[in-house]
Amino acid sequence: MEYIVRHQFRDILVGGKEFYVTSLFKKLYQSLIEKNPQHTFKIEIDPSYEDYGSGGIYSCMSLSIINPINNTYILVSLFDNWKYHFMKHVGWEPKKMKQFFYAGGFNFLDYFNNKVNGKNNIDLEFPDNIESIYNCFFYNPYFDCCYNELEEIYNNRNKNEKIRKLFFRGWVWDFRKLMTENIEREDIVIKDKLQGHNQNLNYLDYLNEMNEYVAGLGLPGATESCNRDIECFAIGVPVLRPHLQINYPDPLIPNFHYVNVYHHCDYSSMGHPKYISYSDYQKNLEYTWDMVKNNDEYLNFVSQNARKWFVDNCTMEKNINLLLNKINLELLN
Repeated sequence: MEYIVRHQFRDILVGGKEFYVTSLFKKLYQSLIEKNPQHTFKIEIDPSYEDYGSGGIYSCMSLSIINPINNTYILVSLFDNWKYHFMKHVGWEPKKMKQFFYAGGFNFLDYFNNKVNGKNNIDLEFPDNIESIYNCFFYNPYFDCCYNELEEIYNNRNKNEKIRKLFFRGWVWDFRKLMTENIEREDIVIKDKLQGHNQNLNYLDYLNEMNEYVAGLGLPGATESCNRDIECFAIGVPVLRPHLQINYPDPLIPNFHYVNVYHHCDYSSMGHPKYISYSDYQKNLEYTWDMVKNNDEYLNFVSQNARKWFVDNCTMEKNINLLLNKINLELLN
């Protein structure tokens, strides 16, 4: 059987380090070939793929496997907004989707509300059995590299005294600004890359800087999980963040793998994150931080649990094996 593989293969390198997303899809494609020698996989690229955007059918952020006889397909995606995969104007045919693998914040409540609210929108289409189609795989660090260095940073974490502050470095977009703009405490450090805080910091320097602090602040972004969270897990920096409701195959348990400071983020408005009360979030964050900041035994407990979760699930090898074991080409026949 010949299958079509629809993906914009790219080599994205920053400082000699490869973007995890594009690396995953290249390795997944090669692994599919090796696992299924009885089949052939033909790459299909449309020169106008950029017209569809990164959420469309021709993208470096997703890979689909298609049976050209009936156009049924299996989709693996790391695009931050899953709602695009149910829009026809960017090329998708959701009624023909047989498996949907997604690592970000897919939400069944949000999905069914979107289905009801979009019932008169001819651009939207929804499969009837999303509960059997949707599969979760694991979110990732930003780069596919440095696994030995990550382990070394973790093993050396407790050898030096830590700065007893809660730390964040990253892009403080408008939504994150609403979450943080009224926090004025010396023991909560927020370095906004939009304000020029060493935007081009070397990746290992970035990781080592986070490791200097007793805990890291996790802020939801385009999807509720974030590369920063995963990287903190990898190096043993305990994360304080709002509740994660992603149903990973190996669940992330609040107050066990991370310190839960508030309820989950709302992405129901076309994938744009929002909270009803930002002042309430800030009060809960400060209250929780005051509760845990001097409790080294608890913070080390969270650190160890998160590191184990990363090792068990988030390396490239583990994610590829999970996908290979779950992708079922027979569903396309």
